[in-house]
Amino acid sequence: LDGVVAALDERTAGVAVTDLRRVADALTALPARQAGRAGRMAAVGRISRALSDHVLDMHQTLRVLNIYGVNIKIAASGADQFVDFVEGMATKLSVGEGELAGFIAQLKDLMRSVADVQQADRLLAAESATVVPEIPARLAGDAAALAAHLAGVAVVARTVADIARRVQGKVAVVLGAMQVGDSTRQRLEHVVAALQLLEACGGDAPPDPAVAGHIDRLLAAQIEGARDDFARDTAAMLASLADLVPETDQLLALIVEQGDGGGRDFLDRLERGIADVERVTGRLRDAERQSTAMVGIITDTVAGLTRRLAKVQRIRLQVQDIATNTRLLCRRHGTIGKAVAVIAVEVDVYACRLAGTTECVARVIADLKAVEAALLDAADAQASDGRDMGDTLAAALAVVRDACQRTGLVSMEGSDDARHLGALLMATMQELEREDAVTAALGRAAGTLAGRTPPAPMTPGAEATLRELLPRIGAMYTMAQERTIHAAFLLPGMDGVGAPVVDDDDDDGLF
Repeated sequence: LDGVVAALDERTAGVAVTDLRRVADALTALPARQAGRAGRMAAVGRISRALSDHVLDMHQTLRVLNIYGVNIKIAASGADQFVDFVEGMATKLSVGEGELAGFIAQLKDLMRSVADVQQADRLLAAESATVVPEIPARLAGDAAALAAHLAGVAVVARTVADIARRVQGKVAVVLGAMQVGDSTRQRLEHVVAALQLLEACGGDAPPDPAVAGHIDRLLAAQIEGARDDFARDTAAMLASLADLVPETDQLLALIVEQGDGGGRDFLDRLERGIADVERVTGRLRDAERQSTAMVGIITDTVAGLTRRLAKVQRIRLQVQDIATNTRLLCRRHGTIGKAVAVIAVEVDVYACRLAGTTECVARVIADLKAVEAALLDAADAQASDGRDMGDTLAAALAVVRDACQRTGLVSMEGSDDARHLGALLMATMQELEREDAVTAALGRAAGTLAGRTPPAPMTPGAEATLRELLPRIGAMYTMAQERTIHAAFLLPGMDGVGAPVVDDDDDDGLF
């Protein structure tokens, strides 16, 4: 039972309860979490499409500006100054085309990543729909049941401690009473030795009747004292053993209860649900990994688009400068200048259109940064959540499985021990109850010894023999009860028998 209590204390199973609840909460929140990520991915998709539209618009504007550059060359009839302006603008526009191509490439990568995450989210949504809310509710119920079981184990621990204290006190009584057999045997041996001394004191002749009668009555009293003590201690031991039966039965009931219940119900339910949860957590890991990767992709995309947008904005300013300078140059070239000026005005119009488009792109990139921030917040929240749900659940399951294995051992071994102890107690009590025969036999022996020698007058010779014999008999005693009885048979003027000096290791000193 101590093993079960240790396996299910707050430092082990208590942590498992917390983990089960945390997994249940995470699974319950999964649909909302997945919906939030799906919404952010949809926003990234819309932003990517808007950026693509703006990039195509900028690309079209650059193509028109290139055409206007060719028209300026034609209208200027090859005038060197105009040609130089046009070639400078063509160079800028070519750089712009390259940046827009990079824009398109990055947006394609971003949209492919969005599509992958959305596919993973669709699979995750399908998996979570099969387990939410059933599995989280089951896990939460298991956590509550396990917490209740822990409280029950604490009660069991206190009950076992209380039983142990009661048993300890009763066993001490039993251990003391168990010495009655040895003490009674020793007292009877002393009686036999005393009878032998009595027979030997007269040599070949029978002992003096006065001496024999006095010693017989002394030894009869010793047997009666041994009988009384034997009966009393045997009854005490029998009562103490009987008092152990309820505790033994209570221990057996606790062991059976732990073996039948324990944590096996929790284990069965957890193992039934672990496969479903593992599938969901597998999909969740894929979605979280791709979502985390999306943060990096969006960060790179935002940085790249911002850098490219700045270059396009510089090109737009340079094209506008070219258009302004071209109009100023036209004032000095008469008819040619008038024709070129008309085209230069259109160049300025499209340069302004390019400016408007780049401003739109800047605003959309800012929207993409906002989505990036939301994804980072979600990733930080997931990172602070700690371990993976599958790992957490597996650890909780391992704790419960270990507790169940220990409970199973208690059920198999502890119940056998408790039943054996119960049977042993019953057999021992039945055997002790038959010890009444010993008590009766001792009573008969005492009666026989007390009445075998008729009373006889005390003579000086008999008194002298007793004064020599009684100390020799008293020297054999090892127990206070014997010395007390002996004192009543001492002759006037005789000293009482002192306790013998014995070695510490001499077991007889216990009596």
